[in-house]
Amino acid sequence: MSDIEKVVNGFDEWDERFAPLDAVNSPAELQGMLCGRLCGTPLNEADWLRLVSDFMALTDEPDQATTNALLDFLKQTQGQLAGEGFSFVLLLPDDEAGMAERVATLSQWCHGFLSGFGASGAVEQGDLPDEMADTLEDFAAIVQVEADDNDAASAESDFIEVAEYVRMSALTIYQAFHGTDSPSAESETTPGTLH
Repeated sequence: MSDIEKVVNGFDEWDERFAPLDAVNSPAELQGMLCGRLCGTPLNEADWLRLVSDFMALTDEPDQATTNALLDFLKQTQGQLAGEGFSFVLLLPDDEAGMAERVATLSQWCHGFLSGFGASGAVEQGDLPDEMADTLEDFAAIVQVEADDNDAASAESDFIEVAEYVRMSALTIYQAFHGTDSPSAESETTPGTLH
């Protein structure tokens, strides 16, 4: 499992938590939405829990353990986005999953980010710099990508490269709106445009 696919509460564990609640979106899409939303506006715990319920269209209230895990997830994600960036990971299936599933999940992550970013009010704060607009266009293009499990072996390295681009882009966008205390963080997290 690569570093970008490891997370303390992994994709499968979150999938299992949401399965009994008939969640309509994947954990990856939820994390993407949270990251996009945090770019524009902070979230308190109550707003986050309401947002999860609405975004995932949960049929029932999460149990206390899931609620606590969601609150930890919010804190971890806020901390990772605001930190150096090395601890921030995308919530994706591990590398034992088929390529089609992994690509679909990365697509869902990007869709969630675009949804959350659009709802955050960040765009209303003014015109976006060209580089950021290009990155959002790349995310929209990734939403449309499909793959099958019979793709060439190069698909693995391509997937890792695109996932890393998405990860670094999310950090760069967050830092553009919130600044950073680390003068070197911007140079470390500025991705090139993916076309």
